[in-house]
Amino acid sequence: MIKSEILTTMIPLEFAKMVSVEHSKVADFHWFNIVSEKNDSLISDRVFTGFDKNIQTAFSKAVSEMVERKSFSRGNADKLLSCSTLRSDGFAAFPIFDNLSLAKEQARENALNEAIERYAWATWWDNTQIQYESSIYSTQDFCKSFPSLKKLLNELNEKIRFERIHIIEPKLLRSEKQLLIVVAEFANGVVTGGACENINNSETILTRALSELLRHALVLIQQKQKPLKLSEYEQRLLYFASPEGKKTFYRRILEKGNQCIELPSLVIDAQIPSDGTHYVHRCLFRNQPPFIDENVERMCL
Repeated sequence: MIKSEILTTMIPLEFAKMVSVEHSKVADFHWFNIVSEKNDSLISDRVFTGFDKNIQTAFSKAVSEMVERKSFSRGNADKLLSCSTLRSDGFAAFPIFDNLSLAKEQARENALNEAIERYAWATWWDNTQIQYESSIYSTQDFCKSFPSLKKLLNELNEKIRFERIHIIEPKLLRSEKQLLIVVAEFANGVVTGGACENINNSETILTRALSELLRHALVLIQQKQKPLKLSEYEQRLLYFASPEGKKTFYRRILEKGNQCIELPSLVIDAQIPSDGTHYVHRCLFRNQPPFIDENVERMCL
């Protein structure tokens, strides 16, 4: 086990006294929340999360999420054109350490993956003419098909008893990327997670999607145990965790078109000024649809 003092040295000095660190273990994965301001929300602009089997990687992911959000906030305040949006869609940070070229490559790749994920997910949900493939598993069959995820799903299934697991893949036109949306269905609703990465890397994508689903499921568990004031994001999660939200999901998947999603050109593909410990990049498509808006019935989470 890596000592906490070693991990905290990975936090940029300017943030070190502004945050608290929470660590837990879920199955064989490490889960970190770095919190910049005490609040009850698990998902907000003040909570930065990292999830991985390797403790140091999990913590590094949480730090990177913090750096990218801070970079967006500063750029927005400084009226940078690349940050002149309401939300930080398509942002990614990667630690430089002693390899700037690797940090540039990985930050740009991660930023592009997030931009595609959010563009394609929102487009699929909003446009019923979009073609998609789907598979439905019992939790037992899912574990048989993806044995490396068995322990994680079983532990999550102890907290929320799942009836089915849906895997949805909206079809992208002429793309080397793959978006997988995981929808876990239980008696009173559904909870979701998604991820995008290079095609033919499905198990890695599913692991990332399940980590997002877990994060969302914890909101539902917390709200059931101790009702709290919710962020807009969390209110959307609770809507889909309701019988009405479940009906909304089923209405959408009954519609299956024959159009592929054609990704437009990037209107933003640029480095974002940062603190020097991380390389920060942003990718954003032209006419990128809102990923989160005031309509809680949009399942773009």
